[in-house]
Amino acid sequence: TLFRSCVRDGGEYEWKETARWLKFEEDVEDGGDRWSKPYVATLSLHSLFELRSCILNGTVLLDMRAGTIEEIADMVLDSMIATKQLEESMREHVKEALLKRHHHQNMKIGRA
Repeated sequence: TLFRSCVRDGGEYEWKETARWLKFEEDVEDGGDRWSKPYVATLSLHSLFELRSCILNGTVLLDMRAGTIEEIADMVLDSMIATKQLEESMREHVKEALLKRHHHQNMKIGRA
């Protein structure tokens, strides 16, 4: 699932689901109330090179022992700070953004 940060009623930020993959890719249509017709997604060569770069230069943690999303966020942030991808002064801001509420397309407003 792909999420994008947005502001909901009341001015609070949360992550909103904008795409999903079941068997095929589906996007949220312009009105934001329903899913598009499923289609086969393709990647450009440029996108594959970007993915390669992210895997080689970014933070990739595949085998971690964590029981909560907060523990996962802390491990990711620890790794990013240790590899100088993130300054310690930004830790709390990034953690706050990572832990914002998620709004899935099939959820009604007011539910978490």
